[in-house]
Amino acid sequence: MAANKHVLVVDDDPSVGATVSRLIRAAGYEPEYVNSGAAALKRLESEAARFVAVLSDLHMNGMDGLGLAQRISTRWPGLPVVLCSGDSGPGPGALESRQGVAAILSKPIRLQQMVDLLASFGKH
Repeated sequence: MAANKHVLVVDDDPSVGATVSRLIRAAGYEPEYVNSGAAALKRLESEAARFVAVLSDLHMNGMDGLGLAQRISTRWPGLPVVLCSGDSGPGPGALESRQGVAAILSKPIRLQQMVDLLASFGKH
């Protein structure tokens, strides 16, 4: 598993952010929650190397998850961005091919799914 165990959680709904943070903690990682794409970029500016991954809601007010993933991939190309979505929009393959998107998680997220995904980032 990765020595760096911090995951940045980005969601404009604090209750969803808290739920995802609990899953991340249960998976053995330390979550840090922010409520917007802009806040995520600001946080990464100060300490991007601290994070093993960013988990972001796909649909948010202001900057959406795809926009955030694109900005992160340009500024911090080695930092995986996982998008989470509860809708049945474009399939995971369509979104994963977008710039900066490492994976897609469908809500509700299962603990084992989170464990496996985060562990895979530590292998790179």
